[in-house]
This record gives sequence, C-alpha cells and structure tokens, in this order.
Amino acid sequence: MIGALVTLFALLFVALLGERIAPYEPIYFVVEHGGDPRPYDPGLVFPFGSDVLGRDLFSVVLAGARATLTIVLLAGLARVLAGMLVAALGSLLRPTRLITESIAELLSAVPATLVAVILVKAFVKTDTSVPVVIGALLLVGWAGPYRVLRTEVDRLARAPFTEGARVIGVTSWRLFWRHQLPHLVPVIAMNLSQQIVASLVLVAELGVLGVLVSAVRSIDVEESLSVVRLSTPNGALIPDTPEWGAMLASSRTVEILWATRWVIFVPAAAFALTAIAVAAIGFALARRYARRDLFQDVRGGAAVALGVAVLFVVSSFVPERYAEAREWSAAARTELRSTGDIANAFEQAGLRTYSAVRQDVNIVRSGPATVTIGSASVAELYPRPVDPPVNAIHVQSLVRAGTGGGVVEAPLIFAARGIVPSQRPPAVVYFPNRTTVLRSGPDLGALIKDYPDDYADIDVRGKVVLLVRFLGVGAAEGGYANGPSLEDSILSALDRGAAAVLFVDSELSSYNDSGPSGGLTRRSGNPYLGMEKAFRAVGASGKPVIVLDRAAAESLVAPLGLDLSPLLEYDPPGKKWERSAARDLGVSARVQVPLREDATTFTSLVAEVPGVPDDAGRVVVWAARDPETDAIDPARAEVVAALARFAVARHAPFLFVDFDARSDSKAVGETLKERRIVLVLDLEDLAGDALQFSTSNGDLIPALDLYAQKAGARSEITRQTAAVGGTVTPFPGIRTVAIGAVGGTGDARADAVAFLGYLAGRLALGAPELPR
Repeated sequence: MIGALVTLFALLFVALLGERIAPYEPIYFVVEHGGDPRPYDPGLVFPFGSDVLGRDLFSVVLAGARATLTIVLLAGLARVLAGMLVAALGSLLRPTRLITESIAELLSAVPATLVAVILVKAFVKTDTSVPVVIGALLLVGWAGPYRVLRTEVDRLARAPFTEGARVIGVTSWRLFWRHQLPHLVPVIAMNLSQQIVASLVLVAELGVLGVLVSAVRSIDVEESLSVVRLSTPNGALIPDTPEWGAMLASSRTVEILWATRWVIFVPAAAFALTAIAVAAIGFALARRYARRDLFQDVRGGAAVALGVAVLFVVSSFVPERYAEAREWSAAARTELRSTGDIANAFEQAGLRTYSAVRQDVNIVRSGPATVTIGSASVAELYPRPVDPPVNAIHVQSLVRAGTGGGVVEAPLIFAARGIVPSQRPPAVVYFPNRTTVLRSGPDLGALIKDYPDDYADIDVRGKVVLLVRFLGVGAAEGGYANGPSLEDSILSALDRGAAAVLFVDSELSSYNDSGPSGGLTRRSGNPYLGMEKAFRAVGASGKPVIVLDRAAAESLVAPLGLDLSPLLEYDPPGKKWERSAARDLGVSARVQVPLREDATTFTSLVAEVPGVPDDAGRVVVWAARDPETDAIDPARAEVVAALARFAVARHAPFLFVDFDARSDSKAVGETLKERRIVLVLDLEDLAGDALQFSTSNGDLIPALDLYAQKAGARSEITRQTAAVGGTVTPFPGIRTVAIGAVGGTGDARADAVAFLGYLAGRLALGAPELPR
C-alpha cells in the first residue's frame, strides 16, 4: 500500500509540476547542432533525444503529462461513474434493464478506437478539445464497468447479509452505504484503474491515427537553418496543448519507424510506465479493501486527501520560468504615453542616434515619347495617366534596364515578328478564356520550324527596327502555343544592334495599369510597367524603345503601304509562310524618349541603447514610415517611444529604426554593420483588437504565442509559418517577426508594448530560445 501511495503522489507531482521541472520548455527548438540531422540522437543534444524539430523529448513528455493524465483520469472516472449509474438504474427500474443490457452488448462488440475516431471527427468542425476527447472515451467505454458492477450489485443483492439486513428493517440507503459499498470498493478500484489504463491505450491509438487534442500549428524551420538538408524533415504539426498522443501523431514516418525509433519510444515509454503505475495502484487498493472495511481507513484517507491538497497548493506557489519577465512587461506598459516627434522622443529617452542616408537616382520621363515617320507622327500621353482611355491611341515608352532615352534618327527596318525558328524555345498550350496552364502543348519550335527567318535578309545594326508582337500559333487540339515573351522579342532586336525599337502590341490598349482587371475591356496588369519595376533603368541614355498599339502603328505605316493586319493575330494551325515580310522600308524614322536623372535623398533614423557591450546581440525594433506622409503613424510612434524609454531604463540591447520606406535597407545595414543583429521585430499597423505575428522562422512561433499569453496581451494564435518574403526582411538571414493587429478597429498599442517588454525580460534572463 505504501508503494501505491508513493506511485500516486509521483503521478500527481508530474502532472502538476511536469512543465516546471522539465529541463526545457516545449517551445525550445535546437534547430541546428553542427552537421547533425534532426531528430537528434539520445545523448547528442538531449539525454533522450529530440523530435523532428529539435525539441527535447523528455521535456515535452513532462510538459504533456498534465494534459494526458487529466484526460485519462477524467475519462476513467466518467466511465466508472456512468457504469454505476446505469447499473443502479437497471436495478431500480427493471423494465430499463433489457435496454441497457442491449446497448452495453452492442458497444462491447464494436471496436472502441473506430467509434472514438468517428465521434471526434463527427462532432469537431475545426479543432479537437479535451472535453470532446473525454466524451468520446466515455461513450465507447462505459459498457465495461457497467457489466462488471451490475454483476457485483446483483450478487450483493442476493447475499445473506443483505437479506438479513432487510429483515431487521435496515433502510436501503444505509444498507448500500454501510454494508454493500465496502464490498464494491475492491471492484471499483480495480475497474477504475483498468478504465484509466484503457483510456491511456485509446489516447495512444488516437494519436497514431492522427487525432490530436487541441488545435495544431504548422511549423517550418527551414528559414532558420544555415544549411538545408533534403534528407532531414524541416516541418511538423505541433499541437497547442502538449500531449503524449500528439507526440505519437507527429512520429508517423517511415524514417522514424526504422531509423530514429527513440522518437516513438520516449512517449510510448511514458504511456507504458503510467499504465503500470495506475494498474499497481488499483491492484493495491483492491487487495487492501478485499480484507478491510473502507470506513476503517477514514483517518488514512483524510491524510491522503490532505497530502493531495497540499501538493495542489504547493504547485500553485511554485514560480513559473522567467517569472521576472512579467514584471518587465508591466513596466513597459507604464511607459506608453502620447508622443510627438520620434527624433525628440529618442533624444529625451537618452538613445544614441545615427542617420542612415541613402541617395537614390531615378530615371524619369521629362517629356512625351514621340515617333515620326515622314509626315506621320504619334506621341505618348505626358504625364502618363493611370489607365489611359481605351478609345485613345496608345503609345508607351519602355524605360528599363537594357533600354534608355534620347533621340535616334535612322533608317527604318521592318523585322516582321522577329521570328528565328532555330532559336524558339518550347511553349505551353493555353485554352481560350483560361489563365491556367492545362497541359504541355506542342513545342513552338516544332510548329514554326518551316517559318522563314525574319532576320535572315535584313541588317538592323544602327537602324530603327519596327517589330510586331508574335502572339503564337493555334494548336490542332484547339488551344494556343504562345509566342515568345514580350521582353525576349524586344531585347533580341537590341542584341542584334538595333539603335531603337518600335514594338507593335495589338493588346496594349487592353492592359490595366493599376493591377486588377477592369472588366471586359481591361486585362490585369500592364506587363511593360511590370518590366520597368522589376528591372530599373540605370541611365538616361541608351536605346529607346516605344510600344505602339494597332491604331498608332497603322497611322505611321499606312502611308508606306505596309499592311500589319496579317501579323497581328495568332497564326492558324498549319499556316505556311512562303517568305518573310521583313524588309527595308526605305525611309527614316525619328524616335525620341526624353529622360532625366532625378536624385533623391532618403534618410532613416537609427537609435541605440547606450552602455550595451559591443559584442552583445541586438534586437532591432523596425518601424517604417508612411511613404505618403514620410512619418511613422502616431500609434506605432508611441509604441517605439515607450520601448525606447523602457530599454534605456533596463539596459536592454535594443536598436530602433525609423525607416524611410521610399528607399531600401542598404543604408541602415551599412550603419549597423558593426553591430551583431540577432532578431528583427517589424512593427506594422496596430489598429485592431488583437496582436498578430507573422514570421518565416518557424522556431519562433510557439515562443511568440507564449510571450503574448504571459504578458497578458490579446493575440491571435499563430497557426503556421509565413511564406518567405511575406514579412519585411531588412537584413537577409536574420530572424524577422512582423507584429501587427487584426480584428475590428481596436487599439493594440499597450499589448504590443507589453509583449515586447516580456520578450526583453526573457532575453535578459537568458531564455535559450532567444538568440544571443
């Protein structure tokens, strides 16, 4: 009996204090350990090894003990109590006995795991919860205790002492509590331990089948790795509630089954040891009270109950890890107040400030682009409006890397569509009215292999080249093999020595400059503006390129007797061209694209907490200005100023960047090149009811949610790793977290300050998940 009590208190101790006594918190990932792949072998990083993400398995088992033991204990108690109630109901109301017997027999014949999975999946729309799992375990398991207790109740009802007690007038209530209950205690104790063990087994089976308690996070740690190994898993589903069944659920891979079995063995050993302990407790209780009256152990039972109560009380007073960080969070909240100019706020807080200056030279249009051929002339609208009218003649200069501006007056060469059959790459087939590639189509080179070479009989060097966009060829299957890209056609002419290019695109008037589709008359996005944005011009001089729509082109070449219409559509399948339409037109053309260099100076402000050792890792609080107003919005300015005052008072290794969003981060990077940056916190819009975190570094996700919880900050649980590039990444390779707000028009300033204050406290107290 002493061994059973020791075992009982050991289980309670682990359930109540497991997370506190664990070597590490379940949020801590060792993402890399030299050249060793995850999961790490036992003894390599942690004594019992790690899971696929690099967490200490032993710590996760201890942290998950509370949830798992709570589930199985409540499920076992619920099963036994339900069985007792149904047995009592059948004894008191004989007509119901046939029904209860039939239902119990039916449930006993159905596989409990299958029924539990169906129940959980049927009643859970999104996330499984502890009450749902307990309810499922109860529904599939009450029949066993019912049948055992019903048989024992029937035996006791016919026992001689029961009949004698009734003869002398003992009431049913006293008869049950004083005479029959002591005989039921051994059966109840043994049955309860059996049901707890059965619930343990069922939780393990559900875990193997992927039924997890609580919602899960989809975590990818690839962006936190310096070297990505294809053979090493870089992501996993991690439940919000640590639980042993979930550990088995995340271990269902062939590699773990055959090569890294400790990932399964550690939680499986926890299940097995717990089952043995519970069975031992039940066996000890059953043996003791098979020979002893329950009421003779009133004092002993009171002492055990008192010990359990003391253990609960003691557990509530054991401090959590890094409890002082809560005080840091509260102190940070008190610093939040109205703030004026951010530079003055930095100066008043006592920060050292630097200016990160970047001069950017933009190539801009200084006048309308024009084309003149003989007496015909067309001009670009200047300044260019957004989405020029559909019914206007469309002329658009292309100012990107590889092109330029100036005036070119030279002979005009018509290069038709610039087709060179031997150089055409394979194409894909598109179907009309669809933007998705449905299947690979015939090789464009195969479709045009018999086409004439448009550059074979002309010399474009030093000339103005008139070029028509080659849309493509109709395929026999009913789709289209698209022609080369727009830039390929234009750059091909320039590479051949053309002094300027006039590119005829019959679809120019249908492009929507502002992005989204503009209905039936507009297509999404102007590809020429996209080229200019992706490949910025580097100088004002160069080779001019002007794009013309059909109307503009025909107004220029109609006086020359040149008909472009046969070249402006898709070629039908099997089209045969006897010769190329390319030729010297015998006239000169004047092409003018006026450009100028526009130099702009962008200045970002960098502020540093003084007194921090030079070799200490810094946390950067990044706040970008509004490009329109060139100022940080007041909400974020107040948060940054509050953190500045707080960081100086606590000597937190923080850097603050008031970033000019019209530039890039290179100047800031140059200013901070002597500082070791370990984490970047990008403050976004804080108008909302709850904080929202976004990061491509998955190993930070559980920590972020924990910080918000401990700081008392309202936040939305971070469910998955953000896509690379989805967050601001001022410094490539440095872990970056975007902090914004969602939900309504609330105010998340205080929550953001409290969250960052708690993070600073954890950093100061040496929390291992934060880089140093």
